[in-house]
Amino acid sequence: MAKHSNVYYIYNQDSGFEAIEKATRCRNNHGLDLFKYKGNVYEGHTGLKFLTEYELANLDSKIESMGGVEKFNELVEDMLKRTGESPRYTRPDERKKDIFPPDPTIVLAKDSYGEKHYFVRFYYEGFELFTLKKEKGFNRQVYIQCEGYMLGIDQHHRLEEIKILLESLEHGVKGEVERRFNESLAHPNKWVDIGYANILGRLDEANAHNAPIREARIQRQEEREANRIAKEQVAKTEYEQAIKTAENKIINKQTVSNTSIHGKSLIMQLFREYEISIPLKTQGWIIKALHSIEFDEKRNSWSYRYFKDSSNSTVFSKYLTLLVSAIQAKHQSEDTKDDE
Repeated sequence: MAKHSNVYYIYNQDSGFEAIEKATRCRNNHGLDLFKYKGNVYEGHTGLKFLTEYELANLDSKIESMGGVEKFNELVEDMLKRTGESPRYTRPDERKKDIFPPDPTIVLAKDSYGEKHYFVRFYYEGFELFTLKKEKGFNRQVYIQCEGYMLGIDQHHRLEEIKILLESLEHGVKGEVERRFNESLAHPNKWVDIGYANILGRLDEANAHNAPIREARIQRQEEREANRIAKEQVAKTEYEQAIKTAENKIINKQTVSNTSIHGKSLIMQLFREYEISIPLKTQGWIIKALHSIEFDEKRNSWSYRYFKDSSNSTVFSKYLTLLVSAIQAKHQSEDTKDDE
C-alpha cells in the first residue's frame, strides 16, 4: 500500500480537496483506505463519498456486489482521472499539526487531584487564568497553574475577587497552598486537602493524617446506614401490622378508622395492597375526606363516614364492596390452607 499521511481530505467539485480535522479511520478486511466524516464514508485516494456510515455494516456485501476488491480498485483508478490523487498521498509526510495548528488557548493539564482535562487559557488584569474547556456559563470554576497542576480557586463571575486574592498573597499561590496545608495538618480532626498535598509533594503526610478521619467517617456512615435500615424495618413491621389489624377488623365486621400509617392513608393502602384500581379523583377523596368504614348491622352491609366539611363520594361504595370481598376471599383461602 502506498505511503500516506494521517490527514484526511474530501473532494469538492468546486474547490478541490479540503482537509478534514475530525475524520476517523474505518478499519476493514479489504485493506481499503476508508474514513468516516459527518455520517458518510469516503475513499482516501479520491476523497469521494463511498457510502453512508449506516451502510458500513454491509461493507463486505457492497464490495462483493461491485465485483470484489480488484474491481473496486479499478473504479478508484477511473475516479482518480477526475479528482487527481489526494494530498493524503501526494504529501505523505504531512502532519495534522501542519494543517491544523493547535489552539494556543487550549491546554491539556492535570487538576490538583491528578485528573487530566483540557483547559482554556485567558487573562484578567495581568493574571493568567484557566477554565475547563467542557464548562460554560456564569458559575464555571477558575483555575491557576501551580507546580504543574491546575488549582481551582473560585468561580468565573468572581474574577475581581480572584484578582484581589492573588494580589494579597505575600508568598504566592504555592505559599498559600502550603500555609493551608500546614494549618490543616496541625488539627487532628481537620481533613487535609489531597490536591494541596499533590502540589506540595506531601501526599504520604496527608494520607497518614487523613486515615483516622476517614475511618471515623466510614464508621459514622455505617452507623447512619444501620440506623436507617433499623428504622425502615420498624416502619415496615408497623405498616404490615396496621394492614393485618385492619384486615382482621373487616373480617370481624369492626370499624376501621382511616388513620395515617407513616404519612399514608390506611384505607387507601388497603386498596393498593389488593391491587384494586381506583380513579385518581376517588383516591384523593379517600385520602382527604374519608373518616372510617364500618359495618351496618341493620342493613347487613358496609358503610362509611367522611368528614363533615367534605362532600360525599358517588362511587366509593362500589370500591368498598370490592375491597371487603377481596379481604374475605383471602381470609377464606388462608383458612382452607390451615385446614389442610
